[in-house]
Amino acid sequence: MTKKEFVEYWKNKLISEGIKTFPDDFLDNVETLKKKIPAKTLILGSELFGTFEVITTDGEIVTQAEDYVEAKYYVYASQQRKSEIKFPVDKNLIPLIVKKYEQYIDSIITEVTKDFRKSFQDTKEINPVSEILKTLNLVRY
Repeated sequence: MTKKEFVEYWKNKLISEGIKTFPDDFLDNVETLKKKIPAKTLILGSELFGTFEVITTDGEIVTQAEDYVEAKYYVYASQQRKSEIKFPVDKNLIPLIVKKYEQYIDSIITEVTKDFRKSFQDTKEINPVSEILKTLNLVRY
């Protein structure tokens, strides 16, 4: 198996298993409200006195998040490039929701890494896990 075939195998495997969508698949009966955001990928901006800017890739400021975890919520939710996201009414639930998502991504990273090491024991190839995540629109901060 080549590295390219490995990437394709894992991409297809994850798609066939059903990739979870953030935040929808991690809200578990949480009361939400809808927030409008640009239908673009968002990234973390600067920190200013404990708040974090959330910006578009072209530098437009979208919002000021109260903390780093809330900023990550916006970034993760923007990967679907929808103009509206579900946002928990109770902001205290944000850390739990983000943690569940990050555990999900970490489990994918662990699985792929383990299989890569097993399949390519005698190689200096770089683990393609980030390439796989990127093609599937999954991100982890």
